[in-house]
Amino acid sequence: MKQIKTMLSRMIPTVKTVGFSVGLISAFLAQSHASSDDYLILNAQIYTVDKKMPWAEAVLVEDGVIAAVGTEKQLFDMLQAGTEVIDLGGRMLLPGFQDPHLHALEAGINETVCFLSAEGAEEVYRQEIAYCLDDQRDVSWFIGAGVSMPALLGTVESPMAFLDRLIPDRPAVILDNLGHGAWANTKAMQAVGYLDFQETPGENPPGGLIDRDPVSGRLTGVVFENAQQKLRNAALPPTKGNVNFAYESLLQALDLLAENGITTVSDAGGYWPRGHQEAWIRAEEENLLTVRASNALYLYPDLPFEEQIAEFQKRYSNDPEKLLRFNQAKIYVDGILSQATGALYQPYEASLDLPKDLQRGFLYFQEETLFDYVSALKQLGFQVHFHATGDRGVGLALDAVAQAKKVNSPTDIQHRITHLYLVDKKDVSRFRELNVITDFQLAPSSTNSDTKRYLAGFIGQRAEGLMPARKLYEAGVEMVLSSDWDAEELSPLMKIEAVLTQRDGAFDRVETVIEMMTLNVAKLLQHEDKTGSIEPGKLADFVVLDRNILDIPIDEIGAVNVEATLLGGEPVYDPEGLFK
Repeated sequence: MKQIKTMLSRMIPTVKTVGFSVGLISAFLAQSHASSDDYLILNAQIYTVDKKMPWAEAVLVEDGVIAAVGTEKQLFDMLQAGTEVIDLGGRMLLPGFQDPHLHALEAGINETVCFLSAEGAEEVYRQEIAYCLDDQRDVSWFIGAGVSMPALLGTVESPMAFLDRLIPDRPAVILDNLGHGAWANTKAMQAVGYLDFQETPGENPPGGLIDRDPVSGRLTGVVFENAQQKLRNAALPPTKGNVNFAYESLLQALDLLAENGITTVSDAGGYWPRGHQEAWIRAEEENLLTVRASNALYLYPDLPFEEQIAEFQKRYSNDPEKLLRFNQAKIYVDGILSQATGALYQPYEASLDLPKDLQRGFLYFQEETLFDYVSALKQLGFQVHFHATGDRGVGLALDAVAQAKKVNSPTDIQHRITHLYLVDKKDVSRFRELNVITDFQLAPSSTNSDTKRYLAGFIGQRAEGLMPARKLYEAGVEMVLSSDWDAEELSPLMKIEAVLTQRDGAFDRVETVIEMMTLNVAKLLQHEDKTGSIEPGKLADFVVLDRNILDIPIDEIGAVNVEATLLGGEPVYDPEGLFK
């Protein structure tokens, strides 16, 4: 042993140890020296997500790239002078988690605005807004968030008049808890021209709905779907102060992503008129971007076609060598089931007493316009990220992809549909035929019995077939899992547990779920040659866990701790100093 230690000390002048010494190799690890770009990870339970070698004992990293994966003995033979040795003390090492659908920048903003109860009464909102007014006394628009719009309409008789009494001197907008509605006072509605709809009963802005009192026909101050975006854009124009605010909000969100072991994202917000794209670009330019990001640009139904396509072309970026790309186009096909705006093949429950033109839900775009946009965006190189919750919405997204294939020359670009609360049997085979990926959010709150009971009030027995991820997977449909944070929980580990323990349609292999949150996402986002698994030649994007999630009861996975996150071999979250 003394001879081994002497030999290694000459061969490796820079040696670092963290954790507990275990076995023959760890016996010599006694000193800590200056940091190096090259290091060997050992004494770890390494799950690679590489079918050729699912498990490994050690990983060698050189200049942020995985140089070798194998046994500790094999990799010791490859060491060069100056290489550090990092002992993980038996912890688990995985490829970094990849979340292909979240709203990072908006989540950061929501942490700082006036956050209200989802379901409150007038007195509750009076107190909460009064408390926030002091913090927002110097801003031109009052901004809040968190309220359920259906619940608001059921508890506050005239939301716009009520908000006028609380905030009479300036525009005020309160965003909902799901990203599909907003509550405004009279000054805010006037600022975006929505008071004009008072004189045109039954009319709505493109892609949006303006709520009216069912008896008087007066505007309530509540708007749904794309109608909220005009209010959001007016409240947060891309001034220097607002872009700085968005930037600081993004930095807060990046910290949370790193703490959760997430190394790749696709931000699905993409509200480019508010300077959101500039906030991401600034984070990359200032070397503060701690994820690889393939982000979306939001397609507005109320903007002229040619003008918007030109804007997308100008903003497109897809350099595979950069952390940040804008190569996704976010298109809402429909709304959400809980507001009866998800598009259905068969009508909503008759007890909802919906207007005739909304009995099968709501569409953001006319079909022909939707098809034209998808074809044009595909030609520009964008991957289309469809939002579709109802079965008719999912079918229309597939129709749009099929039409784009007819119009454009063949490409290897894969599009995807997210949410998919309902999928009709006749559309299942079309995912494979059209090479479309499904993107599910199977958080506990999305799949529990309370959610199904609630949605049964909208869609009846169809609620029993919500989010048929397992059925689609068994049919051979490609699939990824995402969070939709901050509408749902962010933690990948909580998500893994939820997918394995849900009452109906649970997946039965941890390995399958991990792949849907690593390698499958890397394929979707067009960088599977660089990330998604621990293989030689790929980038060292890792997450370190305190326990092996393949070796514990599945109902304990959500409580496992992330102990470090590395992007390109560099720690972006490492509170215990494992890699410092």
